[in-house]
Amino acid sequence: MTWKTFSTWVETHRRHLLDLVRIYLGVGLVIKGIFYLMNPAQLTPAVAPNWLISMAPIVPYIHIVGGALLAVGLLTRIAAIAQMPFIFGALFFIHLPYMGQSMAAREDVEFSALVLFLLAVIALAGPGPFSLAERSGHKMDFAPARLGAWSNLHADVYLDAIRIYLGLGLFIKGFYILQHQDQFTQLLQNNGMPLGILAVAHYVIPAHFVGGAMLLFGFATRAGAIAQLPLLVGAVFYLYLPRFSALEMRQNLEFSALVLFLLLLITVAGAGRFSVERAVQRNYRLHHPEISPAHT
Repeated sequence: MTWKTFSTWVETHRRHLLDLVRIYLGVGLVIKGIFYLMNPAQLTPAVAPNWLISMAPIVPYIHIVGGALLAVGLLTRIAAIAQMPFIFGALFFIHLPYMGQSMAAREDVEFSALVLFLLAVIALAGPGPFSLAERSGHKMDFAPARLGAWSNLHADVYLDAIRIYLGLGLFIKGFYILQHQDQFTQLLQNNGMPLGILAVAHYVIPAHFVGGAMLLFGFATRAGAIAQLPLLVGAVFYLYLPRFSALEMRQNLEFSALVLFLLLLITVAGAGRFSVERAVQRNYRLHHPEISPAHT
């Protein structure tokens, strides 16, 4: 496959790539709901508002039913919106008050915020080409027709929003690790990381800084995403997966796996219309009208 063929495929399949986010998040929510059913103690934090504690028993069922609807693509927008109050409550009333205590507590905030953001994207974008609703011809999302039509034509805008959010988050993460290198080193040492991987860990700060900025502005986007992949693969398969049975490590694994999935998605999709890459292409075409878009 030539680069031209690949680029053409990406441009005509952005809705398909965006739809993978819905499927991944839906499956993840189903697994999360089952985990909560098997470990109900994880739903009752020591400090939380009474209204949030009273809603805890229904959370597993909301995640399982809503996640299943998201995964298959039925009532997609409603299923996404139904999850948002619970993720919002966990973010602002359970995780955010303890954000400054440790790197793990900070990752709980980052994970909840990322899931909330992705749910908002899905609530706007609706079902895609892999959804049961679209394949059956009955979308049943009760969304304005204008929103559905706009979303179908602007999948790249939603992918750009994910790229920008992830780039900003990685840049901030790099700055945080730079300011708290002792916490980062302690996290690795406490989990028995080999000496070689500890040495590679010094690559994290510049990779997050530079790669995050590249993703944020959409400059050499695929290179910026690829630069993060070894770090996320190491976190998933060497740091968290071997300790998956430990409850405190499960959330970190889910967060790292989600970020890894999104980075792989961006590696394929590249940058959309709100990027330096597209601005350079538009400027080049403006000054070289004889060059067709397929060659840029």
